[in-house]
Amino acid sequence: YTRKELIDLAIVKSDNIAAKTLCDRYPGGSTQCIRAMNVKAAMLGMPNTRFFEATGLSVFNVSTAEELIKLVIAAKNYPEIVKASRTRQVKIQIKKKWLVFNNTNPIIGKRHEFIVSKTGYIRASGGCIVMMLDTDIGRRIVIVLGSKDTHTRIPEAEFISTID
Repeated sequence: YTRKELIDLAIVKSDNIAAKTLCDRYPGGSTQCIRAMNVKAAMLGMPNTRFFEATGLSVFNVSTAEELIKLVIAAKNYPEIVKASRTRQVKIQIKKKWLVFNNTNPIIGKRHEFIVSKTGYIRASGGCIVMMLDTDIGRRIVIVLGSKDTHTRIPEAEFISTID
């Protein structure tokens, strides 16, 4: 896979192997990647955020809703992240076969103008989503942490995005 395809898979499909591969291929490998992630978090003023590994699957990766807002604001400045966040479906050709992956945020492309969107789930944290979107009532940053599962986080995020 190309770097762009890995970014697309990590954001659109929420693919953990793609996220790990990106970090493994970082100059200096995964150790330097995780170090750079933690340095960036510190630079963004996120003192309670710690990255232990790249996939988000470890319970040792921690943050707060308030600090994730800072991360979303920073993410909007990366065109690759914005483009992937707005993508409903990724199609990757491997030889003669096409692989098709749908966005884990099913409302992408259906309503609102999304700038950043990323979903996640681990048992310890529940269903999670961070997103920045333009709505009829203005730009919103929505952070949902600890939703019951992957099915409840989207309706909760939609509800929060409509609060004036």
